[in-house]
Amino acid sequence: MKDFSLVHIGTEIRERKRGLHQIVSLMLDSTYYDALEERNEHHQRKNENLFNSFTDEEMMYYYVHQRKHIRKDRERKETTKTEYLRILLQFYQYAVESESFLRQDVDYYIEETVFRNLRPWHIRNFQEYLSTALLGKGGKPYSPATLDAKMTILKSFMKWLYKTKYVQHPLHKEILSTSLSEQEIPNRDLYYHEVKQLLDYYKDHPINYGLLTMLAMTGLRVQEIAKASWGDVYLDSLSGHYRLRGVGKGGKRFDKLLHPSLYERILAFRERRHVSTVLNQSDQGPLFPTKNGDYYQYKNLSNYIVRIIERTDLPFVKERTNRITPHYFRHFYAIYSRQQGADIFLIQKELGHSDRKTTERYLEKVLQREQEIGLMWNEQDF
Repeated sequence: MKDFSLVHIGTEIRERKRGLHQIVSLMLDSTYYDALEERNEHHQRKNENLFNSFTDEEMMYYYVHQRKHIRKDRERKETTKTEYLRILLQFYQYAVESESFLRQDVDYYIEETVFRNLRPWHIRNFQEYLSTALLGKGGKPYSPATLDAKMTILKSFMKWLYKTKYVQHPLHKEILSTSLSEQEIPNRDLYYHEVKQLLDYYKDHPINYGLLTMLAMTGLRVQEIAKASWGDVYLDSLSGHYRLRGVGKGGKRFDKLLHPSLYERILAFRERRHVSTVLNQSDQGPLFPTKNGDYYQYKNLSNYIVRIIERTDLPFVKERTNRITPHYFRHFYAIYSRQQGADIFLIQKELGHSDRKTTERYLEKVLQREQEIGLMWNEQDF
């Protein structure tokens, strides 16, 4: 077996030979996971600590790629792994660049590792740095939501390092809460009259009209739309409706109704792209192809949606403090479904939420209005 080591990544970060995005791409390659598992088995047979000979870089790699399910389609998706690696490498870069300080700050410094030399105050310092450094959009500090997401992943990783006995100190306990207050949760609500304005604006543009209608009428994530195939569309003999099958976040299968108006707009999109509009389950081409006939990269599609919405210059778009992203249409789907009388459980199921609380957060304002005491009054009494 050829032994695998990512230790050179530390050198590249110190000497800035590559950007972090290049290193992320390198570490996304899961080819070497089996070699690390084989090394773990070797330690098990000798009753040694599983991660006894691992480097910091290998620990990050193993944590991101570790298998938790017998079926590979239930493992972390590449987009999730990418996000984890970006955050862990950002922390690792901070630690590596502080190595000379660590040598002076820590008794009995351990060579060829930075993680094992970290102490509680170093974690607090990093969190303070991350919350104040001008690393966010527009040269500003990270938003509370972004900071919370980063620290949640880092805390989980630190807890795992302690659990595996790779580090001796429970560093995860030093991370202060970054949970959001109600005021800090971004307002991603989108309402029918706003969606209708967007659709009306692009009704003569088959590409934009089809994409926006798909987001609004299915509640699917932009990733799920980007990777959907034409062969996944079928005519349901039971109901007579067209439907779209697929696999969403967390390996959850979905089977979405395509309303006649939406189906017509999908066909118009495909006609404009000069691809087949005849149902064919063996057709593994994209449902929504790019002008070159390829699948959209979901981030490119997401950015495209943001741009076409901003381009409308509609009053409600200009009044927003945040850009309207495809995710807002999932909020719309929940809100509009509730306004049409749907039960929260059914909305949760349609959106693929594991936790009911997530769905309730989407519906927070709608539920508040439903329970408004003032509506029980008889205004004619006054």
